Amino acid sequence: MKSGLLHGNSGMVAFSDGFTSIREEKSKRGPRTIPDNFLEGNRNAWVQLLEESWLRVGWRLLQIRDKRSSTVEDIRKAFEPVKEMPHNSGLAASFYHQTLEPAKPTEVLKIRTRVGDLDAEIISAQAKRDEYFRSCLDADKAMKMAGPDDEGIIREEALSRLQRLLQNASDLRGLESDRETLHRKSVDQTAYVLQSELLDFLRSRRYAVSPRNLGDALAGLPGMKWRQSFERCSDMQFNLPAQEYEVFELLSEICGHLPEETDEHPSELFRAELLKRSRSFGHTRRFLRDNWRDLRLAIDECWKRRVDNSDAFPFVLSSIFIRNARRQKDAREQLLADTEKLAI
Repeated sequence: MKSGLLHGNSGMVAFSDGFTSIREEKSKRGPRTIPDNFLEGNRNAWVQLLEESWLRVGWRLLQIRDKRSSTVEDIRKAFEPVKEMPHNSGLAASFYHQTLEPAKPTEVLKIRTRVGDLDAEIISAQAKRDEYFRSCLDADKAMKMAGPDDEGIIREEALSRLQRLLQNASDLRGLESDRETLHRKSVDQTAYVLQSELLDFLRSRRYAVSPRNLGDALAGLPGMKWRQSFERCSDMQFNLPAQEYEVFELLSEICGHLPEETDEHPSELFRAELLKRSRSFGHTRRFLRDNWRDLRLAIDECWKRRVDNSDAFPFVLSSIFIRNARRQKDAREQLLADTEKLAI
């Protein structure tokens, strides 16, 4: 068995829309246009999403990094699996959005500000519509009570109120149409900025491709360039990693310690390496030991498939293991799993 089946270097996990601003973030003195607390919250949301989806998108992003001819179309394809994820928050929607309009961050924020202004105008117009409607109802009641002396005055006022209501309805339709047009423009521009900036980050090869590095780069988009976002976020505190990603990390580390070439079935090699792992992985280490049978079966499936790409192997192995471990087991399978747990 050659090293490609076992040796995972995978960029080895180095840890090396909410905008209200109308100006692109720039490196300058004075107050920052996008607050640190917003960036930190957005960065942690990105990291959580990427960690949970890493087994689906991580390998694709590594391929984009390694292929100089990669395009934004490759970015969209890489994020397609996120659409099908349970509890998808829509955070990554810009990455699988297909309609793009080239724009700079400053332009995106100006359009978003205008959309916000139109929202305020629409709310005001809706309030006036309700007011005008009530006044028309009052005029209708007054007409029914009008006498010969005041019928003309009341009729004229009722007509005036109706005209105001109709004009308001026309204005409101115009505002809503303008708002919808600008909103679509904003969505297309945001998708362009996020997709092109992520492609630039990957092509730069400056940082390892990992959820935390990507989270730092994406947090400030589309309000700033990825380099500014990374610089602002790189020293911020992270939340605890998702279990799926911790499993991937640990299995990637084990892959890196296996022999470069061997014809021996790798399950015993994995077992020995797992038993040697320190307690630094905590719950993940216990999770793998408690589900050793699922991991052994995943290794066996990879062996039979002859997975032979060194970067892809940890992704494939982790995906199969997570699938096995989370599948509902019958009484027989659970008993067998219990008998194969590795001692702590």
